[in-house]
This record gives sequence, C-alpha cells and structure tokens, in this order.
Amino acid sequence: MTVLDGRPALTDAADTEAGDGPLRSVAIAMAVLECFGEEPELGATKVAQRLGVAKSTACRMLAALASGGLLERSGAGRYRLGLRLFEMGQLAVDRLMLREIALPVLGELREVLRETAQLAVPVGSEVLYVERLENSDAGIMFHTELYRRGPGHSSSAGKAMAAVNPAMARAILDRGFVRRTPFTIVDPGRYRQVLLQVQTDGFAVSREEHTIGMSSIAAPVVVTRGDRRVAVAAISVVGRTASILGARKMAVVQNVRRAAASVSAELDRSAP
Repeated sequence: MTVLDGRPALTDAADTEAGDGPLRSVAIAMAVLECFGEEPELGATKVAQRLGVAKSTACRMLAALASGGLLERSGAGRYRLGLRLFEMGQLAVDRLMLREIALPVLGELREVLRETAQLAVPVGSEVLYVERLENSDAGIMFHTELYRRGPGHSSSAGKAMAAVNPAMARAILDRGFVRRTPFTIVDPGRYRQVLLQVQTDGFAVSREEHTIGMSSIAAPVVVTRGDRRVAVAAISVVGRTASILGARKMAVVQNVRRAAASVSAELDRSAP
C-alpha cells in the first residue's frame, strides 16, 4: 500500500482482493468513502485516480458499497454518499447525546425509587447496557456488565424497544429464545402478544425471566426519524421482585415512563 495526498492507496486489483481479509476490506471501504469528503459526487475514474487502483477495481468497490446502501448511484456512472451512511451517522450522534441527556434523569430515577436505574440501546436482537446507576443499599450483583450485550427477549428493556422497532422484534424471533429461568417466555406466539401489550401500555416487564428473584420495568426512549418513530434506547429500573412488582409497581411504572418520555423529548429538541 502507498499513500496519495495523505490518503492510503491500493497499488492494484490483486492487492485489493488478496489483502488481509476482513480488516483489509474495512480499510478499503473507508478509503473509498473518504474520497467523497471533498466532492459530493464521483465516478469510478476519479476514485481510481485518488486511490491509485485500476478503474475496474474502483468500479467493484463502488458497486459493493452501493449494494450496502453506503453509496447510491446519482446517474451517468457517478456515486454519492447513501442515505444509510447518514442514518448511521445520526445514530452515532444520537447515542452520544443520549448518554449526556439520560444521565441526570437516571440519577433522579434512582433517588426517587431507591432502585438501580439503567440505560440500554438496541443491537440487533440484543440489548447493550451503556449506563447503570446502582442502588448501593440493595446489595445486588448484576450478571450483565456495562458495555456487554444481553438478551433482548428476556429483558424488559429489550421488550420495550422491540415493541416499537419491528426490525428488532423480527431479529429476536428469527434468533429464537433461550430459556434462562422457568419464567422466561420462549413461545413466539406469546412473545408477540407481550409486545402488543407493551405497545398499548407504554412499558414492559421482566418478571424473573433473566434472574430468579430479580425483576425489572422498562419504557422505550422514542424519537422521530422522518415519518417514523424509533426506539433508540430504553430506561429500566431493576431490583428484587417484591420491590419492583409489589405494592408500588404503578409508582415504578409511572416514574420509568416519565423518565423515558423526558429523554425522548430532549432528544427530539436537540435533533438537527
């Protein structure tokens, strides 16, 4: 590999195709996309010149990125950045803003309920916990670490987001269900019914589906994207079943829904 104008260049098609496997492919894709930072539309000839590769190689690169939605054809053999790339960029911005906006809300939720408050985002059929403010008085050990993926089907956060995002629901149904406890929902029909109920109620419950003795309640953080409403996260409160789903269940529900609605509204106000 050589460098042209500060940009990594591929010497020929053989180098492009032989490479170093998946990491090499990522480097190639990044190099192609960076070409569009200077001009909004480019053809294969210019991309080939900038990367130092044959035109036929540039054509294959552009076609591959277009097939994934990262580029789109604009006519006359030219390409421009695709809508999918903008969507991914917006998602990254959303998640940066999300944590900043959600953290004080989680803190208030923990103080009001004296329970652990969590923030999760969707990742395919799973959830990724990106913030957790623990109630140190409860003495509870968590089995899902921060920045580690957890199951979407057995968590209240996963249900809350899947009820809003059809793609996540399909991913969960396609992947299948793992029975983590005797209370885990593993029947697809029943799971669909649960999601419909979540859509009606505005919150989701996990009653000892992930860990015996522990339950949680979650509500989705929903934002507007064009003409769609998308769950970009979920706020949940987790604790011992008697504390979460006992006499004060509705108080937990109301506070969790209020917290999620607050973050949703602030994200919508902050959207470009």
